[in-house]
Amino acid sequence: MVSSKPSKLANRPALQRAEERTQVSIEGRCRAGERDLQDVLVLDLGPNGCRLLGLSVGVTKSDPLELWLGDAGPVAARLKWAKRGSLGVAFESPLDEVLLQRLAQEATAPNVVAIRRTRPDQPTE
Repeated sequence: MVSSKPSKLANRPALQRAEERTQVSIEGRCRAGERDLQDVLVLDLGPNGCRLLGLSVGVTKSDPLELWLGDAGPVAARLKWAKRGSLGVAFESPLDEVLLQRLAQEATAPNVVAIRRTRPDQPTE
């Protein structure tokens, strides 16, 4: 029987996290190592890390990351896990509580604009 080594990337990141994260939707940017900046979407945010979508280049745990969370940054970080297109990122230093609250508050502001439909029998303006 062959034994397998456990993966170095966590399979259940939420179970290993010490702090709660706030669900957000923040447009950000990320640079992995010396690569070009890429647009990312920050989905979960806490003082010590976040979850990202959208980083299309291969990232390894040895690559330093620079993140811009909305207009805040750069924030130094490292890859902790990767699963199904999401990346778990740990910040090198915890985010300031004031910045964390501001980002969480801005991310909860509605970004949907209602479109007013006209009926076919109504003239358009």
